[in-house]
Amino acid sequence: MQFKYDREARRKHQSTIWLTSLADLLALLLAFFVLLFAMNEVKDDSWQDLLDTLGYRLNTQVTDVEEGPTAEKNLAIFKEQKAFDLDYLEKILGEKILASDDLKNIDVFRAQDRLILSFAGEGYFNLGADVVSTTLVLAVRELGDSLRHIKNRLEIYGHTDPSPMTQGTSALQNNWGLSLARAISVADILTKAGYSFPIRTFGMADSRFYELSDIPDLQKRFSLARRVDIVIREADGRGKTE
Repeated sequence: MQFKYDREARRKHQSTIWLTSLADLLALLLAFFVLLFAMNEVKDDSWQDLLDTLGYRLNTQVTDVEEGPTAEKNLAIFKEQKAFDLDYLEKILGEKILASDDLKNIDVFRAQDRLILSFAGEGYFNLGADVVSTTLVLAVRELGDSLRHIKNRLEIYGHTDPSPMTQGTSALQNNWGLSLARAISVADILTKAGYSFPIRTFGMADSRFYELSDIPDLQKRFSLARRVDIVIREADGRGKTE
């Protein structure tokens, strides 16, 4: 009886011994794959592309986002409120001006250390007056919505043609006072549009009229002389205005 019991025990032991070998094999395979993974260098860009692809296909709620104008995208970073490079400002503000009906008549040009936005012509001020037209108000307000986010030093220069002031037509006594009043009027609109940094205003009268001497049409020359220039100064290397 004892012999029979031992024989049955050996048979049961032999019938399950293969499980031990299988477990050893699986452990070796697991260790092998762990070593392979540890030695493999995962490329971040390829891995990210794979995740993006899988994420897009698995997420059925993904909707396409319509891209807006480049100028509006770039102007969003103005919220950092620092002084910007003039080349960058010229490009971004130029795009904004081209895209706006209210700003389409503004002249934008660069000097050595400044960017000039010029409002020239009879559509902005009445002859001999500093009262701002609706056209100028709308243009300066829209422009001020962008300028209020930058710390570049801002200056506003008022200009007139060389015609003397007609007595009794205005409370202002001469072209110097008229040009300064026009600059202050534009500065006031910018301030109301949200520009909170100091603004320097200057009255130039007709002192720069000689710069228009190459224009043969005298009427056009006089029209361009009646203008207001917004001057944005260059920032230094530390992001501050000079």
